[in-house]
Amino acid sequence: MVDIRRSESLFQEQEEPSTKTSKNPIVRFQSFSFLGKSKQKKAPVEIGNAHAPGDPIDPEQSRHSPLAESGDGISYSLESTSLIEPEVRDTSRSCRVTVVILQAKDLKKHMLGTYVKDPYFKIRIEDISFKTSQVKSSIDKDGVLQVNQRFMFNVKDSKTAELHVEVFERGMLGSEVSLGACLELHIAKLLEQNLDEKDERAKWYELFLKDGKKKMPGKVMMDIVAYIAEPEQTINVFVGTWNVGNTRPPADLSSWLPTNSFYEIVAIGAQECEYQPEASFSECGKDWLHSLRSQLGPRYKILKATSRGQMRLAVFVRDNEEKAICEVYKDSEATGVGHVMANKGGLCIAFKFWDTRLCFVNSHFAAHVGQCSARNGNYRGMDILSQFHHVFWLGDLNYRLDFGGIEGKSTTPPKEPWLNVVKMIKAGNLKELLQYDELAKEIKASRVLYKFEEGEITFAPTFKMQKGSLNTYSEKRLPAWCDRILWRSVEDCNVKLLSYNSSPAIMTSDHKPVAATFSLVTYSLPSFTTLGLATENDQRWHIRFTSLQAKQLRASDIGGSSDPYVLFMGPNVIREFRTKVKHKTLTPVWDPQKDLPTLVLKPFPLQRLEKEYLMVRVLDFDYTSADDSLGFTVIPISLAVAAFRKGPQETAYFSVELLRHGLPTGTLEGEMILTREKSFAKRRVDFANKLVKKTIAARNSFKNVILLKEYGCG
Repeated sequence: MVDIRRSESLFQEQEEPSTKTSKNPIVRFQSFSFLGKSKQKKAPVEIGNAHAPGDPIDPEQSRHSPLAESGDGISYSLESTSLIEPEVRDTSRSCRVTVVILQAKDLKKHMLGTYVKDPYFKIRIEDISFKTSQVKSSIDKDGVLQVNQRFMFNVKDSKTAELHVEVFERGMLGSEVSLGACLELHIAKLLEQNLDEKDERAKWYELFLKDGKKKMPGKVMMDIVAYIAEPEQTINVFVGTWNVGNTRPPADLSSWLPTNSFYEIVAIGAQECEYQPEASFSECGKDWLHSLRSQLGPRYKILKATSRGQMRLAVFVRDNEEKAICEVYKDSEATGVGHVMANKGGLCIAFKFWDTRLCFVNSHFAAHVGQCSARNGNYRGMDILSQFHHVFWLGDLNYRLDFGGIEGKSTTPPKEPWLNVVKMIKAGNLKELLQYDELAKEIKASRVLYKFEEGEITFAPTFKMQKGSLNTYSEKRLPAWCDRILWRSVEDCNVKLLSYNSSPAIMTSDHKPVAATFSLVTYSLPSFTTLGLATENDQRWHIRFTSLQAKQLRASDIGGSSDPYVLFMGPNVIREFRTKVKHKTLTPVWDPQKDLPTLVLKPFPLQRLEKEYLMVRVLDFDYTSADDSLGFTVIPISLAVAAFRKGPQETAYFSVELLRHGLPTGTLEGEMILTREKSFAKRRVDFANKLVKKTIAARNSFKNVILLKEYGCG
């Protein structure tokens, strides 16, 4: 099972910021959540997400117009059918701030004057904060410490928000010792500056005591930029895959890789990429990255690179789009012998571009004719589900041409079938040959890469070539389209394929490189409502299920039955909610009055909810061991929003497929209704908080009385 929680943060090799998480998975191949790691203070808040600016407007001022615009982009529909209050649409644009801590200099212990070896930083804007792990890199002769950690914030009110940065060292018994803080930086002033050139933004900032009066030793270099995000942005994506054949690649890769800066994102996967590096590089991975960077040019920065065995995956971002990136994760899984050998398997890099979640998977499946089932099993070993808006799957998938009569123990094909295939390729009869493509058959039969799409193949088979040749195939294997690029998107998030081709001119391997290019729309959504409706009268958006049932579930228990229940989670709900367990059934029906929870949503505006999804996981309850997964799915909240706009009691019907290991395993259907009402869940939390405060106050009062009596003042 692949778990991306262990991944590093953006643009650096240190651990990602230390933040609190729920017990639920963050981004897992076999889990099901869009959530990034979040630090929660007061009410649950997703990291980097906060309120947008703006104040409530008196409805009396706008009652004469069906749709009145406020100065900060909030529109009020006074003809809304909601019984609670007018419908609110947040049309303001999100203010975001990225902070890259590049270096620290002359950080010394106050008393001893010696350098601090392992400092860490706390960065805060409004009620969102990050705490880095301790920086372990060495200090150079000039007293400079390399930090290179990056953070992104969504800002509630750009007019009043300030950036706070403080440096700490670990003291005795785990205590924190402040080494100084930078003077507060006003976000409004940063928005005014907003320089485009990084060299102009990166600056040294002095450290002071918290009161800002006494200057402390040391300083911090930071690259800080504040900006207003576009609600929608169309980006272009390049995806490439190549089985390098464990041979040094040619210096010129321009027939495969882009030669200009047209693409915002470039993702490149390699298999069998292990060769003798040049003398200036200590290992092949660094040599390979250098080759890619040399081809792409200086405008592309490495977003993340990862390797396992002979597999490599690197994702690049164009320099002017660095600010759009956050929540970067990587992971890998071996699917070789015993799921330990890394000769086969997959690599994953996932991240958010604004509020659109992208995932790239590079894989190398089992080889040879007759191993189709093993290849399918490799896919099921790496369960990528609808955790992302878009998943791109690339690699040497090794699916062959299946003629049904030439499979045998020998991997070398008979002469006659090989000649027939080569003649068809030279004659351009690719469509006829593609009828025998194993991968297309397996996808159609729902046995692998379920609901993934692929562009029309108009290029010749990319395997098995004679090295050094333009279009000559080796007789050792039957030609096949082993190297593929596919994609899958959740509902209403479409991708436009621009091109899909191979690069015959690259001749150092027995595979030809393959590339696909895409265009897609990314979103920057308002993070929280600007009207404070989340706290006024404890009103929030709720989702109630008026019916819910599952069909054709997988039998998980001995006896051919299961004890299913449903978990609801995601970045849009305040916490995880679950139904009651239905025992010994594969077709459970939950009673909406007794068995189903009411989901309480975060204070998002409808504009955001229309783009969000409920994450759903169906499990089999077990008394003695971990609960088994019965399937995952997503439910678009847009269905409930559309029903709400029609009327306050309108229900939305949904029927969604459950997937397990990437393949269908039943259905979940029902009806739901979106309401705006008092949040009793929040009221309980508030009551508990008040009770804790009263208890602490009473305890302190009691202590004061004891102290007064002890010192004779009572």
